[in-house]
Amino acid sequence: MSIIKQSRRSDVSARLDTLRDRIGRGLGSVSTVLPLSEAEQGVLLRAMTDQVLRIKLEQDGSVSVTGNRSRVHMSANGVVNPDGQPGKEGKPEDPMRAVYEEIARQGEKLLAGFLQTGEVQILELQLDYDGQTTYYEVRAAVCVNREVLAVVRDVTARREAENAIAESRDELTRLNELLEYEASLRAEEEVILKKSFGRLERLLENTVEAIALIVQKKDSHTAQHQERVSNLACAIGREMGLDNRQVDVIGLAALLHDLGMMFIPPDTLEKPGELSEAQLSTVRNHAEAEFQILKTIDLFCPVADIVHQHHERLDGSGYPTGLKGDDILLEARIIAVADVVEAMVSDRPHRRALGMEAAMTEIASGKGTLYDANAVDACIRLFSLGKFKFDDVKTDLAPETAPTENGTALLGSNVP
Repeated sequence: MSIIKQSRRSDVSARLDTLRDRIGRGLGSVSTVLPLSEAEQGVLLRAMTDQVLRIKLEQDGSVSVTGNRSRVHMSANGVVNPDGQPGKEGKPEDPMRAVYEEIARQGEKLLAGFLQTGEVQILELQLDYDGQTTYYEVRAAVCVNREVLAVVRDVTARREAENAIAESRDELTRLNELLEYEASLRAEEEVILKKSFGRLERLLENTVEAIALIVQKKDSHTAQHQERVSNLACAIGREMGLDNRQVDVIGLAALLHDLGMMFIPPDTLEKPGELSEAQLSTVRNHAEAEFQILKTIDLFCPVADIVHQHHERLDGSGYPTGLKGDDILLEARIIAVADVVEAMVSDRPHRRALGMEAAMTEIASGKGTLYDANAVDACIRLFSLGKFKFDDVKTDLAPETAPTENGTALLGSNVP
């Protein structure tokens, strides 16, 4: 039996010699370390915040742990003597003493791990003492036969920081999930709102179409005029770079811009000569009449105001309220240009068409004074570049004799 024990001791000694040789070769590559006296070593150990321990594992199974702050001895049966003397059991008086005891219990494990791998052993300890949790990191390596040197560092602050970061990450994850959920709800709400706006838009379009049908039944000439003005006004808006929604509003308003003409007596509308003051007032009142009708159904865009202003002019010479410049809605300024051009290029009951050249001359001469400059430029580009063309339209041919200038001004819409 003694021969076997001696053989095992020889194997351990041989392995330690190999490890010491490896460590020695490693240290040989390090720059020279100044030798320290015993006193200097004591000062250095007291100055260190880390604990430096010597763990001695006896053949009888007991373990002694000696450090620069404390000392414990643990017998083979696990009884701990805080004073380092066998046979005296006591309770740890401070957290560091408890760390020493735990390292004593782990001594054999640290020794075996080092002998097996030849690497520094790292052990993490969690100590709950007087209601507080402290974390320690132990780095240990074999020094001589059955003796282990260890450095103990308090890593509580680092562990708490890591735990705080982990909790923050968890909180961020929860917040991200909450935000994603809120975003999904918002997306669903947006879909619902879009559908609701879509229904409102269709309702408005259906209302406009119904009114346009009434105008068609009452006065097909006015209905054709409104449709053609709407097509040209939308083309002008697109040429000016307006967005689709604004162009759609222009198209709707233009389809209704002469709604009030239905309330003017036919003998006034079709009169070939000069109108009386009373008839002139009746004609000019059509913008106010259609405003009073449309303002009751204007759901989400200023169609009524646009229609009300389509005879206003930049210099204030228009009607019904004499607005000037930017006080006139852009949509109304665009419809005004389209209205003048369509009226001049179409046959009317009281006159034949005046032609495209005359229409372009009229809006060019009034550019910036009567008509919006950008709308005029866009309209002229459309026709000069062949980007827009009126559809063929049936007209009621006028008599050979042209009306007076006043009659042309009113029913041709080219002069306020």
